[in-house]
Amino acid sequence: MTGKNDQDPSPSDKISVLLCDHHACFRDGMCEILKTHNGIMVVGEAGELQSALMMAKETRPDIILLELNLDGVLDLEAIPKLLNASPKSRIILLTGIREMQMHHKAIELGAMGIILKEERAKVVVKAIQKVYSGEVWIDRMMMANFIVKMTHNTSSGSDDPDALRIAQLTDREREVIQLIGKGYKNKQIAEDLSISEVTVRHHLTSIYSKLNVSDRLELIIFAYRNRLADLPD
Repeated sequence: MTGKNDQDPSPSDKISVLLCDHHACFRDGMCEILKTHNGIMVVGEAGELQSALMMAKETRPDIILLELNLDGVLDLEAIPKLLNASPKSRIILLTGIREMQMHHKAIELGAMGIILKEERAKVVVKAIQKVYSGEVWIDRMMMANFIVKMTHNTSSGSDDPDALRIAQLTDREREVIQLIGKGYKNKQIAEDLSISEVTVRHHLTSIYSKLNVSDRLELIIFAYRNRLADLPD
């Protein structure tokens, strides 16, 4: 919601955001847009990777809005580097690149959302709010493309191969999948289900094998497609 409420939240109640983009004019514009939302606070901005890493470590933001081309080179490895600097931060990739394989790899490396730069500002704000609340943000067109790709790559050796795979899941594995669909990391899943992170990893290995998916993104798409998890609004 744009504008001021009767009482602004305190800084500790706001979603803290670090802007990382090599275009200063874009950072300036995004900073001004986010300032109009009283539930969001920009805690820093960076135009190159080393500055982004230092600021992430210093400010520990809730959300990192990241353009991968910080140093003039497309660097997907910036994602795990930033997560190492600030493990509790959630990264949203802000990009002008439509390449699906790159989006897939970004999610696999730990990004929690992808927004195309052509989107309106209100979409960026909504993505920040959703990812902060624990969801994965991939717009419906991207999700549809991922699902189409997965469907084409799925063998048709049975009338309903997905149903046969799903039938193999235990109740606990279904719970893990639901939390993965909400964007939970392994540590959060462990805490929510009162199990160890090692047990979470064992569950994921079993889930990947039973559902014939290779990584977290494919699992999320499979879960959305088969209603094992709720698709983000």
